[in-house]
Amino acid sequence: MTSYAADQGSPRHILAIDTDALGVTEEAWMRFGDRLATIRLATVLVYVGEPAFAGLPEPDYLIDVAGESISRLPAGETIDEWPQPGRPTGIALALAHLAEGLLVPMSEVYAVLGANRTIPSELERVVVVGDGPVPDHAVRAAAPDEDAVIAALEETQLFGRATATAPDICDTAFDAALDTLRRNVTPIGFSAASLADNPLNAHDANYASVWARDGVITGLWTLCLDDPQFIDAFRNTIRVLARHQAPSGQIPSNVRIAEEQPDYSGIGGIASIDSVIWFVIGAVRLAFHTRDREFAEEISGPVERAMSWLAAHDANNDALLEIPESSDWMDIFPRSYNVLYDEVLWWQACLDTASLLDGLGRDGASWRSNAGAVRKAILDQFWPSGEQLMEIAGTQSGRFSPGEAYYLLSQITPFDYGWRCDVYANLLAGLSGLLDERKLDRLFTFLWGVGVNSPLPVACLYPPITSGADDWKDYFLVNFLNIPDHYHNGGIWPFIGGLWVRFLFEIGRVELAHRELADLAEACRRGLYGEWEFNEWLHGRTGRPMGKAHQAWSAASYVHAYSVLHREAEPKVFPALDPNALAAVTA
Repeated sequence: MTSYAADQGSPRHILAIDTDALGVTEEAWMRFGDRLATIRLATVLVYVGEPAFAGLPEPDYLIDVAGESISRLPAGETIDEWPQPGRPTGIALALAHLAEGLLVPMSEVYAVLGANRTIPSELERVVVVGDGPVPDHAVRAAAPDEDAVIAALEETQLFGRATATAPDICDTAFDAALDTLRRNVTPIGFSAASLADNPLNAHDANYASVWARDGVITGLWTLCLDDPQFIDAFRNTIRVLARHQAPSGQIPSNVRIAEEQPDYSGIGGIASIDSVIWFVIGAVRLAFHTRDREFAEEISGPVERAMSWLAAHDANNDALLEIPESSDWMDIFPRSYNVLYDEVLWWQACLDTASLLDGLGRDGASWRSNAGAVRKAILDQFWPSGEQLMEIAGTQSGRFSPGEAYYLLSQITPFDYGWRCDVYANLLAGLSGLLDERKLDRLFTFLWGVGVNSPLPVACLYPPITSGADDWKDYFLVNFLNIPDHYHNGGIWPFIGGLWVRFLFEIGRVELAHRELADLAEACRRGLYGEWEFNEWLHGRTGRPMGKAHQAWSAASYVHAYSVLHREAEPKVFPALDPNALAAVTA
């Protein structure tokens, strides 16, 4: 297997090479290409002019010799944002535009240019190849040969900053993701992880199940493919869950594949709240996507009963659900009462139920009104001012406010609040339309600044809870799952990484999204048993896989992120539904 670099996070520098300046046969540049390969993973490689010859690595971008167009490889797509109307162009300005989009400082932009080019002062680290005047800030490579250029780049201190090799793997990852998804198609729906590729012991035998949460998320994020096999698996997932709905309206957290035995609880016998919410969202959105009114009628009863069961968890009639500890996807973690992740999904479930009823010619107004109340409560309480946080904690509690918010709080109780950043829940909120432009900008600034995408995208929680902290629980040691940088306590989850890529695209960080997609592909390539494992989760510091192989939602999340960047799929997690979509029955 390929060796990995110590830090495979986002690119740290840009190297632009004027291919005309090299101007010799390709055989003479093989050693130069080998040197470039040592920094390839941490470097955005740009060629100015024609694509380089076989001795050099494939670039990420091409800039024409006038600096008037930038193309993204391997597809050769022209970047729409360049050139900017009414603004000057040129190689240096094009590189500056790329650097801004990738959040690489200009001090980390390197260029190898021919002496016949104008050497711009904006580029701080330039190698000039050939005879001619050399500005004070540039280094001369006396002859256009590999030894001279390598020596000059070493003088600029580029080489030695990062090691590793990485080809463009995004397309390969997409094909591998489809393979992983097919491994998770069973006669009654999507499995969470491939049953044929994981040695299951007595402790995790429940993986041989169709899970409400995993199955619905997998189904939703593969709808963009319009693949009949995956749509059928999604429909089967919804039907098997509805078939085992409890009289109270509760949806099972999972159904065993072998005998269709339902299980309604998670760790410690605690009910799985978000499984029921995901069922509602998935059932409604599958009906709308397929424009299948007959299916919509079929699932409308289970959806309404599930919503009644969920609404009963709003015991104080404040629009928000009261969530038991460890009762959602973070099932060995201390979150309870008003939990951001569950409230975001509850808001969406109210909207989707209203759309379903409207589409069937019934009145969804009450659920739409409830969604408005939930939205207001989330924004009022989970994005508070510093003064509000002090009120929540109580002036006598000795708890300090962290100041003005950069993200939505993870939880709120009548007596306290969770100040750590739930990355997954915040990305869901950002991609569902809950946050305005200012909040989106503050959220990005925080997540990027603390490096939730490093070494790979992304950690589910920042910062992890350490022993001795107020919110540390001894049950974190169960199976050593939730010690710091593990599992729900700051582990890296590729399925959340896909949301991160979509979030970057949605807020206009398109070039950064492409780079992060490549890093996500690398995360999915790593495995315990072989390459392209689409592992469940990876260690938060080392980036090494530690979960189940061929996890369905890891593959589905990559598929949707890739489709957003390359197939014009919708980046939002919950696009608005049109009630007219259910006007006719489809087969």
